[in-house]
Amino acid sequence: MPGWVPWVVAGLVALLLLDRLLLRLEQKGWIFYRRTRGPRGGATYHVREMASVFDPGIKYVQEEIVEEEAEQDESGEPLGD
Repeated sequence: MPGWVPWVVAGLVALLLLDRLLLRLEQKGWIFYRRTRGPRGGATYHVREMASVFDPGIKYVQEEIVEEEAEQDESGEPLGD
């Protein structure tokens, strides 16, 4: 057996264990990882605003998203993705 095979197997096992650890932390509510969608950040809004300088069509998308978020805040229902 070549010398690199045990290293590859050990690496795969380490990745699997790391995945399980991160899923456990997510289950406890400490992090957002794979199964839970994180909160929408304000950074996305600012990136779209800067992009609208170069592509004015994005401005309409930005306005629509802000309106949908306002409607969701008023109704209390989650947005349909």
